[in-house]
This record gives sequence, C-alpha cells and structure tokens, in this order.
Amino acid sequence: MLWFWVAFIVALMVVLALGEPALRVLAAVKAGQVIREDAPQRHQQKAGTPTMGGVLIVTGLVIGMLLAIGAQTAFAEPPFTRAWDPAVFCTTVLAFAGIGLLDDYLIIRRGKNLGLKARQKLLMQFAVATAFVVYLSLNAEMGETTVLKLGEMRWDLHSWYYPVAVLFIVGLSNAVNLADGLDGLAAGLSLIAVSTLGSIAGRGDASWVLQATGALGGACAGFLNFNRYPARVFMGDTGSLALGASLALIAIFAKLELIAMVVFLVFWIEMLSVILQVVSFQATGKRIFRMSPLHHHFELLGLHEVRVVMLFWLAGIVCGIAGFTIAWMVT
Repeated sequence: MLWFWVAFIVALMVVLALGEPALRVLAAVKAGQVIREDAPQRHQQKAGTPTMGGVLIVTGLVIGMLLAIGAQTAFAEPPFTRAWDPAVFCTTVLAFAGIGLLDDYLIIRRGKNLGLKARQKLLMQFAVATAFVVYLSLNAEMGETTVLKLGEMRWDLHSWYYPVAVLFIVGLSNAVNLADGLDGLAAGLSLIAVSTLGSIAGRGDASWVLQATGALGGACAGFLNFNRYPARVFMGDTGSLALGASLALIAIFAKLELIAMVVFLVFWIEMLSVILQVVSFQATGKRIFRMSPLHHHFELLGLHEVRVVMLFWLAGIVCGIAGFTIAWMVT
C-alpha cells in the first residue's frame, strides 16, 4: 500500500496548492454556478459560486498517479504489464472531463441550466467509452479481460463483456453526476468508494491501479477542503463525469466489477430514483419522491443539507464495508 499513499499525498498536495489560485481564476472569468429553477429554495443562494472545479480533481488525479508510477518505476518493479494502460486510463478520464467542461461552459455562457442536450452528452460519452473498450478488446488477455470475478467464481462473458463495460462506464459517470447536488456529497462518496477499491486491490496484484486509486482518493480529499459545506467551489459536470468514469475504469482494470456494484450502490440508488420518478410521472402523472435525485427528497422532508450529506456518506461507508467484507470472504 506504500504507493497508494504516495499517490494519495501527491494528489492531495497538488489540489490544495492549486485550489486558491483556481478559485480566483474561476471567479475572475465569472464561471459561476447556474441553479435549476426547480431546485430546493435554499439552493438559490448558491448561484454564482464558482463551478468547473472538477479541473482540480482531474489535475490531482493525473499528476499524483503519474508521479507515483514514475517513482515506483525508478525505485522498484514497474507497476504495469501493459505500458499503455495508464495512458489510456488518463486519456479516457480527460475525455469525460472535456465533455463535462463543454457542458459547464455552455451553461455559464447562456446563463441558464441548459448546456449540452442529454442525447448529445450521452452520444459523446458512449463514443469515448466505446473507444476505451476497443482498446481493451485489442489488448485482451485470454481468460482474463472478459471475465467477471468473485473470489474463485468466474463468469466469462466473452464478446458480451464489451457492451456491458460501455454501459457500466457511461452509467456510473451519469450516476455520479446525479449525486453531485449537495456540497461535498459526490466528492465524499467517491473518496469512500475509491478508498474501498484501493483497500481491496491492495490485497492482491493491483499493478498501477493502486496508484490510480490513491491519486483519485487524494484528489477528492483535497477538493473537499473547498467543496464541503458551505462550498466555495462546485466540481460541475467537469468533475462529476470524470469522477464516475475514473471509478468505473479502476473497477475494470482491477477486475473488481462485481464488488464495485456493491461499493457504488449509493450512486446506483441516486440514478434509480431519477428513473423511477420519470417513469412514474409519465405512466401515472404522480411522483414517487418529492424531488429526485433522492438527496433532494430528503432535503424537502426537512433535513438540513449537511445532515443529508452525512446520511449518504454513512450509507456509502456501509456499502464500502459490505464490498470489502464480500471480497475478504471469497478470497
């Protein structure tokens, strides 16, 4: 776990060092958050808070991970068997961040919560995820790449693995995006989730993935210094889409896809709440929740934002413990 902590500390320091200058730049260019008209009333006071802070998370992740990999390569065994894997990981995460950045830019420019159309955003996400799985297929390892593992149990999906992987990446990217609605919520849940994956991966041959988990955890921890309530900056789609993609890619490279479904359960529930709300309203004209995603429902029940975040963080910790316990029991 040494290199996990090296990557964690480097990413943490990068985000903390760049945070204040980044906030000043975002304020100077008037990159202020536009609040949805149907958001809970207390959220309207957050209008104008700098957004696109996800660039801090992505910068910390990439620098922390690559520096840790470089240090391990110099002082120990190279942390990977396929030299292109870390580069493809970083490129894919940056591509998702770019999609979010474009969406954030359009929202700020128009002064309305109208950025990319949903189908445009999804089309770009599917294109990037598909490019990633094409790389996987071209570098597939027989009996390994397309296999889902749970201890000694193995399920080889063969060619079906690749479309499932695309759905996994795009789905989780959007699930994290939906969870990014309260100060510190998405960043905190991501920190819990990636720390759990790092703990599980660190028990085996994690290759360079251990540095990726450490760097992402450090970047999220550093970002929380600026994003905790009351938030001084929001990650925007720049951060949330990249966060979701990076979590999915880590699970894929570490072959922890099934365990990750448990670890990421809070994100899946957030997304499911939106789907159920839409289906219910279209089918019956009635809403299941006072508002979706689910965290807004709890807000409208009267819970303060901080209490809701703490409740969801606790749920994330429970899911992390459950995932770690399952991994420990089956190995």
